[in-house]
Amino acid sequence: MKRLMHNYPKIYLACHRRHLRDDESGRLLTQHQAGILDHLETDKPIILSELARHMSVTESTMSINVAKLRRKGYVKRLRDRNDRRRTALTLTAAGARVKEQNSVLDPDLVIELLLLMNPEDLHSALQGMELLAQAAEKLMSTRPLRRRSA
Repeated sequence: MKRLMHNYPKIYLACHRRHLRDDESGRLLTQHQAGILDHLETDKPIILSELARHMSVTESTMSINVAKLRRKGYVKRLRDRNDRRRTALTLTAAGARVKEQNSVLDPDLVIELLLLMNPEDLHSALQGMELLAQAAEKLMSTRPLRRRSA
């Protein structure tokens, strides 16, 4: 635990993006809004309640943030034909563009970081990251909802 807690912030600080915004319109996004966009696709709808559960927020908190993203033109809501209470979400073309522009990590800085490593260490590091990501997904699927402000 101490090794992970000690080393992860170094990677994040070296490679994270400083600002989240739509380069075309200049609109700013919160970290949470950018996180929502990161979980959406243009062609694979996700149910709002499932996304809320995955991101550990209530459905009402997710609805408020999705409404803001819809007003900015980044998200589409699709009603389920069989159950009008169920809402699926997809990215619009503008949302996909903003998602690409605002990944948490800056791709250029990540490339610089990876080029500093020898191939064997890089392979081991990426394997380790994949294992940590799998464990993180398991952890997120077992966590109860917690309230956050919108």
